[in-house]
Amino acid sequence: MLDLLEAFPACEVPFEEFLDMLPPLRPRYYSISSSPLVDPDVCSITVGVLRGPARSGVGVYTGVCSGYLPLLPEDATAFVFVRKPTIPFHPPENPHVPMIMIGAGTGLAPFRGFLQERAAQKAQGVPVARSLLFFGCRRADTDHLYADELARYEEQGVVRTETAYSRADGHCRYVQDAILDCADEVWSLLQQDAVVMVCGNAATMAPPTREALQRIFRDRTGTSDSDAAAWMAGLRSANRFLEDIWGS
Repeated sequence: MLDLLEAFPACEVPFEEFLDMLPPLRPRYYSISSSPLVDPDVCSITVGVLRGPARSGVGVYTGVCSGYLPLLPEDATAFVFVRKPTIPFHPPENPHVPMIMIGAGTGLAPFRGFLQERAAQKAQGVPVARSLLFFGCRRADTDHLYADELARYEEQGVVRTETAYSRADGHCRYVQDAILDCADEVWSLLQQDAVVMVCGNAATMAPPTREALQRIFRDRTGTSDSDAAAWMAGLRSANRFLEDIWGS
């Protein structure tokens, strides 16, 4: 609305009417990317700043909340609230249960917190299951979030990370490709009652991820598409397949 009024200054709109035209801002939800076992007084989020050419072709569009957050000075106050998830999207209560975590970009956020929790439990002497993380991003040199931290968890035996770079020179791979490349390992963890958790885009990442998992089931059992769909539904009903996904 503001762009239109600036483009056509003859349209004089009283300020109070302009305010009435604006839709209310909707809350922006971000996954917590830390564990209270590490520090109960710290809660972190992982945010990708949306910034690019405006659809109008004039100027630059910046995400409302993601553009606001980096402008806050250090030690500033941000007003937030915590919403309890509608699904049990958290590490299994039993640390002996493996996790298969699948995320791309800032979809890594919750899994960083999950791995912090498992690493803290391991440091306390609790035996934890080794888990598998599939992480997709564009390039290793610019988009591999928390690379050093993930490498440290891998050295500690908390997780094995399988990366998929979609813009790598000479080799383009997505998380669904990485899942199929590691089919034996995925199937082995599933036989150990692993919980599968997916975090990312509902349109571009979630469907091929589901198909990759069902393909592994079909290949290992020699069954049909309908059998694979029923197997996936069974995982969902048992809270062994959980998705924290968003549309765009």
